[in-house]
Amino acid sequence: MDKNVDKTTSNFDAYREKMHPREEEGRSVVPTPKKAVALAFGIFMIIVYVGVGVLLLINFFNWSEGWTAARYIVGIMLIIYGIFRGVRQFLGIGCYSK
Repeated sequence: MDKNVDKTTSNFDAYREKMHPREEEGRSVVPTPKKAVALAFGIFMIIVYVGVGVLLLINFFNWSEGWTAARYIVGIMLIIYGIFRGVRQFLGIGCYSK
């Protein structure tokens, strides 16, 4: 049984080294330009979604009274989606998180 524990530990160590490389191994921990651009664009889009949602809620665009329900629905949905994107960005979930 001790043999299985040692094998599991070595697999875990190998996985950890692969996922979290150290600088002394010759691999940089600095993000690639592609990841940096994806991060900047993601943050920009979060600001856009939440900002437009808030602007719709305060009727910044002076829509007529007939569109009030649509303004509230779309504004709230944009804010919720912006928060969702923000959480995913913070947790590192996405197509560039590999």
